[in-house]
Amino acid sequence: MTAPLQSLVERTDVEVRLGETLAGPEIGQVDSLIELASENLRSPKMRAVVGDVDARLTDGTLRPGLVRGILVTVICRAFDALRVGLRVRSAQYPEIQTTYMDSDAELVYFTDTELGQLAPESDESTGGAFTIRIA
Repeated sequence: MTAPLQSLVERTDVEVRLGETLAGPEIGQVDSLIELASENLRSPKMRAVVGDVDARLTDGTLRPGLVRGILVTVICRAFDALRVGLRVRSAQYPEIQTTYMDSDAELVYFTDTELGQLAPESDESTGGAFTIRIA
């Protein structure tokens, strides 16, 4: 039997980023997004890109603050889309009109920049298929 995986991010981390204390249904929404984002990051598809996050955190090749920060960003982005409403493009009142950007088809997603920050460092000291040496 395997030990339960450590939590990569807590609800309080999201609340700090948002600058507010969540209540009611928002707690369930954020908890659900935390679980989905964490599982996405640990999925075989992501493992091919960023490696085994848990193993890298354990051996120190990945910083916990970086993982937490990126996951909180991903979760806040998804939570903001839920707050606006899926498929809501604008809100209009007599004194103001707000137009929203379409949310991504995947509610929880990682940008290329975020994945690049999580990817293992390449070892440039070893040569690839060939090495050019200048004498």
